[in-house]
Amino acid sequence: MLTRSGTSSRIKSIPNSRTPAERLKLNTKGALLHHQLYVLLKEQILSGGYRPGDLLPTQDALCRQFSISRITVRRALADLANEGLVRMRQGVGAFVATVETKHGPDFSFIGDMRRAMKETTMQILILEVQKCPTVIARSLGLPEHREALHLVRTRSYRDQPVTLLDGWIPLQFAKAITAKALEKTSLHELIAGSFRKLGRVAQEVNAALADPIVAQALNIEINSPTLKTNRLVYNVEGQPVHYLTFWTTPLRTRLVMEVAASDIDGYNVGRLLHDVNP
Repeated sequence: MLTRSGTSSRIKSIPNSRTPAERLKLNTKGALLHHQLYVLLKEQILSGGYRPGDLLPTQDALCRQFSISRITVRRALADLANEGLVRMRQGVGAFVATVETKHGPDFSFIGDMRRAMKETTMQILILEVQKCPTVIARSLGLPEHREALHLVRTRSYRDQPVTLLDGWIPLQFAKAITAKALEKTSLHELIAGSFRKLGRVAQEVNAALADPIVAQALNIEINSPTLKTNRLVYNVEGQPVHYLTFWTTPLRTRLVMEVAASDIDGYNVGRLLHDVNP
């Protein structure tokens, strides 16, 4: 684990039978080396291993620690700088940048919708009535081959695509949904008429490899890891009003949750289902 000790950074010893050089060597059979280093350093920054203002190890130190070339280190640091996580100072090195945070974040479903509207920009890729896929029609309580509104869009943060959303809305709940309306009003307010008319939300989260469509939309490599979420939204009458599948990349997005104490011992917290053949 990379930690800060005194005024210099060092590698914290990890009990292991292998030598330090073997432990720290990056996997040449995995992702590109500079991307592996980028992911490692980013994780240490986001988890607090490096704090704002900390000086990262020098390029020479990183070369020695991970048995990689200087150009590999430079590419990893450049990616961190482009993301705003570090600031480069010529002749000194890379410093961890101060990441702007807000006090009292709202992790609720409604808060998430409003935050997405405020902080991201949207691009609509598909907005048309189509025959609903069988599995999705069943989830929405529709007859097989019934038509529904198909809405595919991306959301970007600071000009970087962060989410690809593929949703289906039964036609009786889609009358107010237009491209122009979506510019100013959240989808779920258009569906229900008000956030107060929304009911429960059920969702399933999985890891998935990016296919060519997802990769292009999120500007990532094909077969990159993504977080894939299937979400079914109900209104207060218990009717399913929106089936949504969305993908995010761990390069730019984290999943956070807030659970009431009364829900800790219930299924509302979520549960693991293991799809393993006997």
